[in-house]
Amino acid sequence: MIAARAVHFAATAITVGSIIFDRFIAMPVLQDHTAAATAFQSRARRLVWVCLPVAVISGAIWLLLQAASMSGMPLIEALTADVLSTVVNETQFGEVTTIRAGLAIGVAACLIADRAVAAQWLGLAAAIGFAGSLAWTGHAGSTVGPTGYLHLAADALHAVAAAAWIGGLVSLITFLATPQVRENISLVRDATERFSTLGIVSVATILLSGVVNAAILVGSLHGLVATEYGRLLMLKITMFAVMLALAAINRFRLTPQFTSSESEQSSVALRHLIRNSAIETTLGLGIIVIVAVLGTLHPAIHLEIVSDLLVTRQH
Repeated sequence: MIAARAVHFAATAITVGSIIFDRFIAMPVLQDHTAAATAFQSRARRLVWVCLPVAVISGAIWLLLQAASMSGMPLIEALTADVLSTVVNETQFGEVTTIRAGLAIGVAACLIADRAVAAQWLGLAAAIGFAGSLAWTGHAGSTVGPTGYLHLAADALHAVAAAAWIGGLVSLITFLATPQVRENISLVRDATERFSTLGIVSVATILLSGVVNAAILVGSLHGLVATEYGRLLMLKITMFAVMLALAAINRFRLTPQFTSSESEQSSVALRHLIRNSAIETTLGLGIIVIVAVLGTLHPAIHLEIVSDLLVTRQH
């Protein structure tokens, strides 16, 4: 279950982040550079066409595993028409999975017809919906009342912002590694500056939505340090902080060094930028694995409530 969730989250993030990067960074930067645009689009499309099917297949595997878990049967026995039909049609997880499958098909259709401006924007909307709808498959989907609506909104924003940043990093590396782009250092500088802006928006969204999620799922400092859920969350926060430090180095130290394509300083800065972005991506994928694990654990606040009830009964 953890492996299926991790692969699905990663493939979704890379797919959605690549589409966001293409729309808001690559297209504006490369609009007057046909050769570079063609070379990058070829690489970027291959990446999306690998990751989108992986997201769909891993999502289907996740559904099958969830069906077995909900039915209480071994996986082989749960793979029947009756069990799968019940899970798909009568559970929130099944209904959301069906909707997300439709969104994935919409993304694919828009990618095929991406020469039309309308298809580009519809594809972007479908991709954002594909990432944001993950909120209904996790703890936020089971939170009730007004708090539940807040939790869902925060979790959806969290998922989209994380996809934009982590998936966007993969596209940034692809962009910087494209020979036709590397030959023109002004394209590198323009793209990194635009990505920094996207990163700032994404990080701000991740921080604000993360605080909301933590308040709902952890509830206290004790829950953060005394439960497995809380300790994994602290590891996630630590890795996120390292990503922030690397992003700051990229923005304030390396990007200003892009002066001209003949400059040795620019060449060195570009190599360091690619290296740092690769490290950021690795950390981001590590965070995705942690998120996959967290979704299988009871939130810290639930354990805190149980602990308080036991103490109350003892007294």
